[in-house]
Amino acid sequence: MAKIMKASPALYVIRERIRKALQLFSSEPTESYLNSTNYAELFSHQTCWFVDDTNVYRVTVQKTFEGNLNTRPINGAMTVLNPRTGQCFIKVIHSSVWAGQKRLGQLAKWKTAEETVALVRSLPVEEQPNQLIVSRKGMLDPLEVTMLDFPNITIRGSEMQLPLQALLKIEKIGDMILKATEPKMSLWSCYDNWLATVSPYTAFSRLVLILRALHINTERAKIVLRPDKTVVTEPHHLWPTLSDEQWIKVENQLKDLILGDYGKKNNVNVASLTASEIRDVILGMEIQAPSQQRQQIAEIEKQASEQSQLTALTTKTQNVRGDEIV
Repeated sequence: MAKIMKASPALYVIRERIRKALQLFSSEPTESYLNSTNYAELFSHQTCWFVDDTNVYRVTVQKTFEGNLNTRPINGAMTVLNPRTGQCFIKVIHSSVWAGQKRLGQLAKWKTAEETVALVRSLPVEEQPNQLIVSRKGMLDPLEVTMLDFPNITIRGSEMQLPLQALLKIEKIGDMILKATEPKMSLWSCYDNWLATVSPYTAFSRLVLILRALHINTERAKIVLRPDKTVVTEPHHLWPTLSDEQWIKVENQLKDLILGDYGKKNNVNVASLTASEIRDVILGMEIQAPSQQRQQIAEIEKQASEQSQLTALTTKTQNVRGDEIV
């Protein structure tokens, strides 16, 4: 069976799907998907990797003389992030990989799985991950097949839509990928020197805030990240060098940008969102928009608090004797 699975990945996928459909896997412990309630597990003693294949197959669209749209593949990249250390492996997928191939969307998933296995193999055992978390559910089958040689590595899906593809909007990384003439692997530190002053949990939350804002509105996010001309980005860093106080201000502005966009798209009053809903929006979870009634209650509470903050008026009157009464 092991030989068949290695020789024909398609057969293995069919076998797995039949087992799942017939519910023949009850004896195996099923790993729960990553979500906003259990994502603190990422910072335990285990090594976890996020594998993102969003930008592996990228195309540019050109209009022909006849008015038709023509697509041409351009260099893409596979992103693998370690949320505990901030290490980010970026593998450039050169456009020549797609020459003469068909069903490129599906092929991109298998290509990502192959590159992930090659990366795991290249590392010493102590640096290999204990868990692989895929950003898109379509990656689960290809990774299960290609990771057969690593039975101790668990593969999980994620309910959080993490915006790792926004890393390509950073000039240093975007230019490196577009100018590449061959497939190559590079290693970046997404946390710069943050871990000297904050925990990995805080650094990861900050990175998600920045990437989500870059994904929503690149220009505004870049202005927020560089509030004035004195703020510089070190040559070996990805992000501007800011103090902890400046980072708190920047994080609040990025949060407002993200929530403002969510409120606009879903016609929701941001003031009516609870703390857990705000966290879910930032982490990219699917949430139920607050009901109209709840939004109206939030409005009334806001007005009441504003009225209570009004200054009291003093009135002066005179009695019969001509004394002034305040």
